[in-house]
Amino acid sequence: MRALLELSYPLKLGIVIAFAYFFGAIPFSLIVGKLFFRVDLRKEGSGNLGTTNTFRILGVKPAIAILILDMLKGVLPVMLARFLGGTPLSVLAAAQSSPTAQAWLMIAGALTAVIGHSASPYIKFRGGKGAATTAGVMLALMPKVFIIAAILFIGTVALTHYVSVGTLAVALTFPVLTALFYPQLPYILLSLIVAVILIYLHRANIKRLKEGTEPRFSWKNRGSAGEHREAEEDASGSSTKS
Repeated sequence: MRALLELSYPLKLGIVIAFAYFFGAIPFSLIVGKLFFRVDLRKEGSGNLGTTNTFRILGVKPAIAILILDMLKGVLPVMLARFLGGTPLSVLAAAQSSPTAQAWLMIAGALTAVIGHSASPYIKFRGGKGAATTAGVMLALMPKVFIIAAILFIGTVALTHYVSVGTLAVALTFPVLTALFYPQLPYILLSLIVAVILIYLHRANIKRLKEGTEPRFSWKNRGSAGEHREAEEDASGSSTKS
């Protein structure tokens, strides 16, 4: 452990970026869909490898699992950067008091994780739209922003029934909230770049919203593949008992 802390800054930066990108690029929703449901999410629903499409195609439980896994893509690189920077995982004040080298290390990991999630080398540089990974980044790096953004997202989706509108609302307010609660250059720069990435990745959603063809979110839209799999398991269990 001490050897890692004594590495040069460029090596630490390289380790953080490499881990953030290649871990962030793991298409968990694709793996879960194929492994447990024999479904390729790229060919179902919106074709997006994110929580919303997972919910619509596979169901609630797989969607929750994907949400957690995709959030970890944002959390773990920040934790690694904080560790390599030499500050205990529970201490944020030192990194947030000024644009230190450690802060830039964490920002590099956070941004690379979002990019890796949305442009995965494992699946021809396709991926998700970065919302859950961004949430993980907020949680690990800017918890105050995460809490407000989560409330804003849930409230917006509850009012509009559009997940994309909730995500866009968070993207637009991310730089503002960051400037209010974490007014240091690395954090503000990260929030601006991630906001642009999120809006860009949701350009098709914006077009559908304008055309009135964007699918609405509903808890009733339970995953058809998940229901089919559960029906198979129930049938299998019934035949076994009989």
